[in-house]
This record gives sequence, structure tokens and C-alpha cells, in this order.
Amino acid sequence: MKPYKLLALLLLNPVIVGCGQPGPLYLPGQAAPIHVEPEHAPKPEPKPEKDK
Repeated sequence: MKPYKLLALLLLNPVIVGCGQPGPLYLPGQAAPIHVEPEHAPKPEPKPEKDK
């Protein structure tokens, strides 16, 4: 194997292998964003029936 091919292989190896962590990258110490569903308006209480 020619020296420049070996050098190219050694330099490209980290790029090909990657870090091994799937998914989006993030900086350590940052909390992941939390998605919160908005609460719906409370249902109106039924009116009490009048006694006859």
C-alpha cells in the first residue's frame, strides 16, 4: 500500500466511523427541549335542576 493511501485512510477513518451516537447532536449540560401540550379550557359544570 502506498504511503499516501495509508495516510488518507487514517485521516478519513474518524469521519467514516463518526462518534457512534445516533440521533441529533447536542452539547453536554444542555437540557433537551420539553414539549408540553396546552391545557384545554375546563368543561362548564352542569346547572343544577330546579325542584318542582
